[in-house]
Amino acid sequence: MCNKCKCAGAGLAAFLLGAVVGAAAGVLFAPAKGEVTRRKLKRWADDTYEDKKEYVLEHAEELKENLKERAGEVREKLAEQAGVVREKLAEQAGVVREKLEEGKNKVIKEFNRRKEELADKFKKD
Repeated sequence: MCNKCKCAGAGLAAFLLGAVVGAAAGVLFAPAKGEVTRRKLKRWADDTYEDKKEYVLEHAEELKENLKERAGEVREKLAEQAGVVREKLAEQAGVVREKLEEGKNKVIKEFNRRKEELADKFKKD
């Protein structure tokens, strides 16, 4: 982002903050009594709260449905990945079994060779 854009964004943020502070100050320093102003502010806050609460409740169902869909998609992807991992592990297990069998056969051959060497040595003695 260029410096010009950063300055413009900062200027806009400062302007908006000033507008909010100015509006709040205008309400607080209005010629109406404090009690009337507080009542107006409370009514505004209550109305805003109710509006936002309704908005959130209306959209909560949509959000819930979206989350369910996403969870289903994630579940499917995980199941696919688990299947791939299972296949790879099965392949690796097969390779490991073959290597173990080869190693076992080598050990048996070497054992038998040495056993015969020892038997021949004892026969000569």
